[in-house]
Amino acid sequence: MVEKIVLAIDRDDDLGRKAGIASPVIGRDANLKAAIKLAEVDPEDSDINTIFGAIRVYDELRRKGEDVEIVTVCGDEKVGVISDSKIAEQLDEIAKKLGAKSVVVVTDGSEDEFVLPIISSRFRIDGVVRIIVKQSKTIESTYYLIKKMLDDPKIARATLAPLGIILTVYSISLILKNPEWGLGAITLVLGIYFLVKAYGFEESVENYLSTVKRSLMEGRLSFVMYIIALILFVIGVIQGFYNFWILYNQKVMPGIVTLVVSFIYGSIWWIVASGLSATLGKIFDHVLEKKSFKKYVTTMFLIVAAGWAFWGASTFLLSKSNVINVGESPLQILVMSILASILISLLGIIPLKIHEG
Repeated sequence: MVEKIVLAIDRDDDLGRKAGIASPVIGRDANLKAAIKLAEVDPEDSDINTIFGAIRVYDELRRKGEDVEIVTVCGDEKVGVISDSKIAEQLDEIAKKLGAKSVVVVTDGSEDEFVLPIISSRFRIDGVVRIIVKQSKTIESTYYLIKKMLDDPKIARATLAPLGIILTVYSISLILKNPEWGLGAITLVLGIYFLVKAYGFEESVENYLSTVKRSLMEGRLSFVMYIIALILFVIGVIQGFYNFWILYNQKVMPGIVTLVVSFIYGSIWWIVASGLSATLGKIFDHVLEKKSFKKYVTTMFLIVAAGWAFWGASTFLLSKSNVINVGESPLQILVMSILASILISLLGIIPLKIHEG
């Protein structure tokens, strides 16, 4: 049992991925060996400096006579919920094992500090030490630093992806001699990109792409289903914008709500078909791997149910705005679509719950 912990943070698990060292790493000797092993594999990794910085803080506190231990905790390559959950588990483990009440956190001053709230919920934070690596200020070293940053897949995806989107879309608009369309498309695509980043959907996108790649490499039918899903989704977006554009160019332009609803009305069933195709691909994969696929059957029912709900609501609103004429009572269509949505949902959920019970 100790009074205080010097805690080094490696949120993206460079120590585990590169040096093959499991965390938490407890003790001065263990951390020194871990830092040396990581330096042998990748001498330019900033986590090396973080661990050595933690060892320095540990030695200083020991010389002052404090009862202290040094620990390095690691997260996961998929920085976010997964990595932070792993760090939280390790913090609980060392709290139980060492019985410390406070910590001095040592980080490299970047994304590692996002876990400070997790740490403070378990320990009293007595201090935060940021290890800043000194760099030469010459142009040559600056170029080298930028090059190394862009070699990091995480940084490259975050910085080069938006730039690539902008250049690609704008160049196409210039070829088509319609730059204003290009500016509009860039704004739209970047808006979607930032929403994906803001709500952490990039992990789902990466999982989808890796699944498609694996299906292609293994020659599975699901590869075709995933591609069909992507095509249907793109068609749905185009169809939605076609409806949007027609209304936008009317002599009396409707309100923004009507424009958004027209997009949903035009795209919803294409997007539903896309979801069904992707889910079928998952089912094919599970059949080949001899795994249970019942939950994906339920997912298909829920996708169709959601489609009915969105279609009914959009039809109701567009009928009320006199954009479309359905020939029936708009309210009746809304009620029937909601009832159909509920019924389809129950058809998908109840059998699964009965089977689990």
